[in-house]
Amino acid sequence: MRPNVLITGGAGYQGLVVAELLHDRGYPVTLFDCFRYGEDPVFHLARQGVRIIRGDVTRADEVARAVKDHDVVIHLAALVGYPLCEKEPVTAEEVNVGGTRHVVAAMSPRQSLIFASTGSVYGRVDSECTEQTPTRPLSLYGRTKLEAEKIVLDFGGVALRFASLFGVSPCMRFDLLANAFVYRAVHEGRLLVYGAENRRTFLHVQDAALSHLAAVENYDLMRGEAFNVGDESLNCTKRHLAQQTARQFPMEITIAESGEDPDLRDYAVRYEKIQQLIGFSASVDLPSGIEEVGKLARFCAMKAAWRFSP
Repeated sequence: MRPNVLITGGAGYQGLVVAELLHDRGYPVTLFDCFRYGEDPVFHLARQGVRIIRGDVTRADEVARAVKDHDVVIHLAALVGYPLCEKEPVTAEEVNVGGTRHVVAAMSPRQSLIFASTGSVYGRVDSECTEQTPTRPLSLYGRTKLEAEKIVLDFGGVALRFASLFGVSPCMRFDLLANAFVYRAVHEGRLLVYGAENRRTFLHVQDAALSHLAAVENYDLMRGEAFNVGDESLNCTKRHLAQQTARQFPMEITIAESGEDPDLRDYAVRYEKIQQLIGFSASVDLPSGIEEVGKLARFCAMKAAWRFSP
């Protein structure tokens, strides 16, 4: 019998893809979310019998009620990304750190905890990152995720340090770097790139979901440790990402000679640990993900034209 899985932040960009995958694989799934971005993206799952709970991880009583009936908790609830965290610093601390404390406090040793961390915990790194690289986050987002990660690892859970995600989700985000490049190519036909030689690493959101499934199925092997999650084939500079995007969706690329990207990440990442332990690697490459995001961006443009046409 498959374990019952609770997904906090289950109505978000990553959470919905994780929920769909686990439900399709026969896992009983419950979504726990405050629906900051609306309820529409979960309707199809509700019709399929997925349990939906409206709740807030900053409320310990709501978290405790939700956690107690589940074997596995996949903890995704967070304010994600440096712009949002800088805009709402108090909420970022309350959700990213306080919410994680509430989740852990509600759990018993028999339950499994899988946490969505981020490569932003590394900060600026001159060489390639491994899990042994010192963590020196530069942003409030990175700092809160690192603090939350320590809470999870002290419990004995698994922390997945994700590369920058891209790809299509029912709760779509066009602000993520790769998705944003595609959106601007489709809608504006031009792109100004800051920090063009900065190295970044990417992972399709469907592969992120597969890593959560892998952690559920290999929990005893992975417990108590952090893992970089991505694929070295998706390490590239921002210039290369822009060029890859322009190959499919032609645009004018301008490289900024001055100014600095507020997101100071600049590193490549190694992923041997998770690859060697459980055989995880990415299945979706950048061109395929760029293509699907571009199709959605074009569809969004068509919808806007229909809405405002005379």
